[in-house]
Amino acid sequence: MRAGSFLIAIGLISSNVLPSADAGAQQKSDRYQLENGLTVILCPVTGAVETALVVMYSMGGDQDPKGMSGLAHLIEHAYVTAAAGSEKARTADEFANRYNGAWNAQTGDRHTLIATVFSPSALEKELQDAAARMNDLHITTADLDREKPRVLFELNNTFNLMSQLAAMNTARELVRPTPIGGRRGGVPEQVSAITAKDAQERWQRFYKPRNAIVSLAGSVDIEQARKTIAEYFAKIPSGDAAPAPQEPGAPRFGATQEIPGKPNDPTGVPQIWLAYRAPQPGSDLYVPFLVLTGRLLDESFKIGVGDDLPVHYTALDDPAVFHIGLPLIKGATAKQTQAKLESFVASTIQPELNANDVKRVLREYGPLLGLSDFAGIQAVQNPYLLAFSLGRCRQLGIDSAGLKKRLDSLTDKDLRIAAKEIFASEKHAAVVIASKKD
Repeated sequence: MRAGSFLIAIGLISSNVLPSADAGAQQKSDRYQLENGLTVILCPVTGAVETALVVMYSMGGDQDPKGMSGLAHLIEHAYVTAAAGSEKARTADEFANRYNGAWNAQTGDRHTLIATVFSPSALEKELQDAAARMNDLHITTADLDREKPRVLFELNNTFNLMSQLAAMNTARELVRPTPIGGRRGGVPEQVSAITAKDAQERWQRFYKPRNAIVSLAGSVDIEQARKTIAEYFAKIPSGDAAPAPQEPGAPRFGATQEIPGKPNDPTGVPQIWLAYRAPQPGSDLYVPFLVLTGRLLDESFKIGVGDDLPVHYTALDDPAVFHIGLPLIKGATAKQTQAKLESFVASTIQPELNANDVKRVLREYGPLLGLSDFAGIQAVQNPYLLAFSLGRCRQLGIDSAGLKKRLDSLTDKDLRIAAKEIFASEKHAAVVIASKKD
């Protein structure tokens, strides 16, 4: 389950706010841990009129048991809709309407995230509900009967009906195969076979404080937030340690797969997408990789079509894979279009390291990775992004100070190594969306 317009919605909610001169100033975040293992991050923002609450677990698709690919994704759906505490079961639309579209829920390779944005006066109610979903959730067969069709609908869109997403997700599976025969988001047949008992027992063991982060940003009174969090979360049992994630399968670099276009995809056009494996944040290749992706993002207008940029990389949502793609060039073959993409990548990463590269990394990734503060108006209007980035950086073990130091000491030799290890022509897989078939 995802709220695709989430960030836009939050921006609109606060667009009528005229911040004062010091609005957006971020106080130093307050970070601590309860005895049951729950990690808490509080970050007040001067001038913010809304509060963002992000609850994230170190549980994702890489930890799904064999034969149950999609279990984490299905639990995410049930997590926000099933009965919890005094709250009755609700539909996804009822949940979304409660927050006027300002919410998000997503399952990644190794994380699950639930986020909401609301008036500060609702903080106690929201924390009470969040604690109930960590401590007193009741996943029933009726919940799964309601949510399975939604999960299957998402999977059909992202691997079948929506051409660009299908190309990107299929290419992703080629360079980072989901472990033990699974698939990102789930294998439809395996999702269909999951029972309420499977989901409830999985939640009962692992969606607990020792595997969780609660991150609050925006209009937050630290003293009051600490008191309320202690009241509702401190007595929740810590739960079992999250199971170790399975390692992805061997990448199929050099593979090319063709998918027929779908007649019922009105926006679909023949296109090709390439996927590259991205290094992990702790890798020596990570900072030079950010430099190279920053260049590719900055220069992508040169081969983009209309408002659609051909480069896609999300450092915190999905840090494992980098994508680049294009509609098939009129009168050209897929191989010729692929050659254009490869040529663009090769020429863009070729120049020597320069001062603009460092500035670009700080501009593109600085606030998200803790290399710099969010701009004042951004922090006021989008407290979700602040709460999300603080929580995900903690979850991913990102050492912001270490990244900054590495960026400051980066050499062109480091860049050449990363270019060869990550973006060499033999280091990607390709997926072609062919012409529509009637």
